[in-house]
Amino acid sequence: MNWYRHYPGFAIGLTVCGLVAAGGISLGVERWMASRAEATRLQQRRAELEGMGQVNPAPTREVAAAIEADLARAQAALAAMKSELSGQPAAVEKLRAVKVPAARTDAFFDLATYVERVKEAAAKAGVQLRPEAARAGFAQYANEGPETDRIEPVFRQRQLAEHLLNLLLEARPEAIVALRRERPRTKVEREAEAQALANGQPPPAPEGGDGPDFFTLDPRGSARVPGFVETSAFRLTFQGETAALRLFLNRLAAFELPFLVREIEVEPVSAEDVAADAPAAALAPVVALPSAAPAARDAATTATKAPAQTPLVPRSTSRFTVTVEHLELLTPPPAEGGAEATNP
Repeated sequence: MNWYRHYPGFAIGLTVCGLVAAGGISLGVERWMASRAEATRLQQRRAELEGMGQVNPAPTREVAAAIEADLARAQAALAAMKSELSGQPAAVEKLRAVKVPAARTDAFFDLATYVERVKEAAAKAGVQLRPEAARAGFAQYANEGPETDRIEPVFRQRQLAEHLLNLLLEARPEAIVALRRERPRTKVEREAEAQALANGQPPPAPEGGDGPDFFTLDPRGSARVPGFVETSAFRLTFQGETAALRLFLNRLAAFELPFLVREIEVEPVSAEDVAADAPAAALAPVVALPSAAPAARDAATTATKAPAQTPLVPRSTSRFTVTVEHLELLTPPPAEGGAEATNP
């Protein structure tokens, strides 16, 4: 290969031509691969377009506008439902404005004052408080206040219980037999319950066991949704005529505070039980005064001997047990990824 030495220019040109040819081949292969990739993407776009064309409703501007209108109506309906389920703003704000006791001693005196207010209101309304209702649902704290982590939930229950008793006293039953409530749960207990339900497990049993103040509401009949709706249930037992029950339910239906009636039980009360519950003064015989005029004594004797008229519809006394549930709408947790905007 001595000609490389004799013709160096020709050798260099030949080498350059070879490099150019190799570059052109490499560029052509690259262009071909790019065109294949573009053709594949084009085919995918066509398939997506055909699939979107089969969507019902079709993704047109008119359909998008209709969906936005439906969303606006749904949001307005949701806002209206939240407003209706929140009770009357004045009553709700009045409860929230009251300061929660800071210590167990303050909570004890708050409950003691509440019991005295209930007794005074019952005496003023002429309603008897049975022994089980003497502490108005908080007999557990007759001698000491609630534990520190339960001060706030017990205080909120006290506010709701007083509201219910005031409504019931306005209905004028003959007697209030008992007031029971759900066992209050601390923030930690509520979070543990929500976590258990999220994992598909039964919620843990409340601490403290049973007692005269408490009852357990069947979860199947509760509106509680952990993280969204918190509830507090109460069970009131009272004795009287049906009119007392009707007035009490009408006052609840005014929805001053968001209470839902969950259950009503009616048990007839015999005449013997009514007589046994009546005050002694009401059963005391009437004695004529010696100084009364003879005509008055004769009229009283005649009235005593006259047969009593039996009413067509005799008055009946029943024992009613009404279970109610207070609703509290919570701010839902933010969606994963933070896609949802927070309402102001």
